Amino acid sequence: MKLISLNTWGGKVFEPLLRFIEEQAEDTDVFCFQEMFDSVVAVTTHSGIRANLHTEISRLLPDFFGYFAPAYDGLDTDGNQNPMISCGLSLFLHSEVSVNQYRGDEFVYGKRNCERSEFTCLPRNLQHVTIVHHGLRYSIAHFHGLWNGKGKDDTPDRIEQSRRVRGIFDELEGEKILCGDFNLVPGTESLAILEEDLVNLVTKEGITNTRSRIYYPKPCRYADYVLVSRDIGVNLFSVPEVDVSDHLPLVLYCY
Repeated sequence: MKLISLNTWGGKVFEPLLRFIEEQAEDTDVFCFQEMFDSVVAVTTHSGIRANLHTEISRLLPDFFGYFAPAYDGLDTDGNQNPMISCGLSLFLHSEVSVNQYRGDEFVYGKRNCERSEFTCLPRNLQHVTIVHHGLRYSIAHFHGLWNGKGKDDTPDRIEQSRRVRGIFDELEGEKILCGDFNLVPGTESLAILEEDLVNLVTKEGITNTRSRIYYPKPCRYADYVLVSRDIGVNLFSVPEVDVSDHLPLVLYCY
């Protein structure tokens, strides 16, 4: 099975992003996208956000089923108000993947459209699905971790978010994969809660950067992770250096 996790940056690097997705779709089974937008109106905001990015990618992937899970409405990634758009998570499953149960999403910080301030502490949801692939059952979950304007270290709200993620994740069936843009650095209690009984492929493989060259220079280059059950066999895990977002894609081949 091949899975790709990527924070799309709202499609700001649109044409390269679409080319990358189309190329990878030839042998990908699951796409987990964060910072996704959708709208009934096909517009590009002044910050470069593609308001109907989920719909545009759906058209690009006719052999996939797409599920959009919005966390909040009316804002783009720069905090600009636009009542026509919603932001959240997208999951794309190849039509040959047998969906055992799509359980939608559950909120792990706040609730949809809860109170927000200066584009920090926006609500966060966890999207998850259980599939059967070549006779093996997998539960796949992903989320875009809380950004509170205080770096990527531990805070009480981040620790509570991780506990809520684990409360949901631990109830899922089969071998498990947890991925996404966690907005955390290694060594934090928040990440340790998520890592318990799982293998962190980013740290295991010695990867120190999950941000693209587009990302403005900061000393911390961690953000994105893939965590897997210990019984999952990993054929290959990579973080290719492609400029399709301000994040790099995480690519997992497993069995």
